[in-house]
Amino acid sequence: MRSYSYLNAKYALVSAAYMMLVVAVGGYAYNFLSQSGLSDGMAGTVITCVSLVGLIIQTAFGSVIDASEKLNEKSFISLTMVLAAVLAVLLLFVKNLPLLCILVIFCFTMCSSGFPFFNSLAFAYEKQGHAINYGIGRGIGSAAYAVGSSLLGTLWGKFGKAVMPWYLLVFALITLLLIQLMPDPIHEKSEGTKQESIGYIRFFRKYQSIILPAIAMVMLYFCHMMVNTYLAKIIAAILGGQQAGVEGYQGTALFIQAMCELPTMFVFAWLMKKASINKLMLFSAIMYSIKHVIILFASNIGMLYFAMVLQMLSYAILVPGSVYFANEIVAGEDRNKGQAVMAATTTVGGLLSSFIGGQLFQHFDVHTVIAIGTAVSMIGTILMIAGITKIEKKS
Repeated sequence: MRSYSYLNAKYALVSAAYMMLVVAVGGYAYNFLSQSGLSDGMAGTVITCVSLVGLIIQTAFGSVIDASEKLNEKSFISLTMVLAAVLAVLLLFVKNLPLLCILVIFCFTMCSSGFPFFNSLAFAYEKQGHAINYGIGRGIGSAAYAVGSSLLGTLWGKFGKAVMPWYLLVFALITLLLIQLMPDPIHEKSEGTKQESIGYIRFFRKYQSIILPAIAMVMLYFCHMMVNTYLAKIIAAILGGQQAGVEGYQGTALFIQAMCELPTMFVFAWLMKKASINKLMLFSAIMYSIKHVIILFASNIGMLYFAMVLQMLSYAILVPGSVYFANEIVAGEDRNKGQAVMAATTTVGGLLSSFIGGQLFQHFDVHTVIAIGTAVSMIGTILMIAGITKIEKKS
């Protein structure tokens, strides 16, 4: 039985719980690993493995769900939450460092792999005639991310890294319970035919216009994820090498960043009426590079906090924009694959930034590493301009 009543409220509630979970992986993975005894290089390698395994899972299951009559977005997210909870329990007891790293890779991957399928879920309901306000749902998620970042930073200050497995366990279970409130999406097949899922090579041949914007997003997310992953190091450098109280400043910075996403995502449906998705993505890419330049030259915590405010004009537009961008370009039968590609830009950007960042921090100071990230971000903006210009010339 499928109950579609209060669908927007349910979607927002599940998104909030899920983002409370994701903030631990996206914002505090480096803290957990470094405080467990790993060097910057090894911590970066482990976080890279999280991104790599996540990329494989997201792209593989994007194809499977598109072609399957039984497996859907809801069941996949539920499965990842069950596995995340089990692995979080194991993290409570494991002290052996190599085994801990393996558990972290798979636990953190399960916590974050459902992201593109939350996006697909919204469009699956819309296709069935049940409108979802994605901007509001994602905005509530951003508010929850802000609350989660502040909460985890506060708890970390009191209990240290031991709080991480408990936090993951609690919010994986909450997400699992809440997603059961959502109706099962229907995957409609063409009458009398069997739906065939195309491979990714054929996908990119079919949708060539998505390639340049996708590469641009990888480069923008490279710097974004580098800043988020190694935010503790950036703050310590701004404070003159001081380590005490870093998690408190980190929690505040992430809180500001996430809260500033909220108004933009709430009015995103209105923004789409004022400007095309193409123009919005272009604008967000430019603002992203401006944000990264400010972080590069931040000489005090106030400047860092100001850069975080620009999240409302960069990430807060690019994330929902890319979801609608893919939905406009990609046909319905390839919906999950298109959303997986957009989500993979974040994953690949994170994969490259965590690995390369970890190695760079072994040899260079914070300013030099962030300068490299900012240069990559600016190249991404140039590619976005080229990609969007090419699309608009064809239209």
